Amino acid sequence: MTAPRGRRAPRFSLSLFAACSVVGLLQCGAQRAGLPVRAAPSPAALRGSEASVSHSVHVALGTPRDGDPSDEYFLDQSSFVLSYSPEKRVPNWVAWQLDRTYLGQLRRRNQFRSDRGLPARFYRVNENDYLHSGYDRGHMCPSADRQASRQDNARTFLFTNIEPQLHELNAGPWEKLESYSRRLAQRGSQLFVVAGGIFGTPFETIGNGVAVPTANFKIIVVLSSGQGPRDVNERTPVLAVLMPNRRGVGDHDWTEYLTSVDAVERASGYDFLSAIPEHVQRVIEARTASL
Repeated sequence: MTAPRGRRAPRFSLSLFAACSVVGLLQCGAQRAGLPVRAAPSPAALRGSEASVSHSVHVALGTPRDGDPSDEYFLDQSSFVLSYSPEKRVPNWVAWQLDRTYLGQLRRRNQFRSDRGLPARFYRVNENDYLHSGYDRGHMCPSADRQASRQDNARTFLFTNIEPQLHELNAGPWEKLESYSRRLAQRGSQLFVVAGGIFGTPFETIGNGVAVPTANFKIIVVLSSGQGPRDVNERTPVLAVLMPNRRGVGDHDWTEYLTSVDAVERASGYDFLSAIPEHVQRVIEARTASL
């Protein structure tokens, strides 16, 4: 049986095979690993709600939450999941799983386009919003993290996965961290990643009200293939960064922006890694990784 996109089918002993029906084989293995089981598509009534993404493997370590869900519209893009801000017209956060099965040799095509999956009542960001703005179209889930499938790769160019970034951030430390993450995946690690923006009050905008972040954050939990939230412990490697979206950022290496998950939570207002036991969260979220 072929595993659903985003995780591999586990190996089963004969005794385990006897305990699981052919139809239930994959679900049984996913439950053993502590990963969510992909259910049938959410009904229309759940569209845009947290429940519409909570089944996804990409938020296996917990769906990020803040104290005010009024500016969040949740989208499951299959390749990744996200919370979109209709007010800011950018994602609040984007979450994705990364392992070597997502990596490939597809040639990048800059297929930036509006997301037709948004309700018609929302403004749909387009190319004109970035034209002559001085900002790059900065991917949250990178194109190169989804190069095994043309469809997966194309989804990364939806503007619901994009935030305005200065070129020296986008092509500098932000990209260097992306490359580092892919090297970990190539070596056999399984990563759970969430990225998004930090915004001022009021926030700067470009185009038709597209918010510009003052900084971007990323949190990366590094596990082995097939592991899930039950396998996270006090020694699990966790990387967290806060990178300023301002002039001069390109003069620095990404490691200079390492911080703690706690610091990202304070800056963003979101709670992360909620599926991990609290006593483990306290340890790994307070720690700043050293490389």
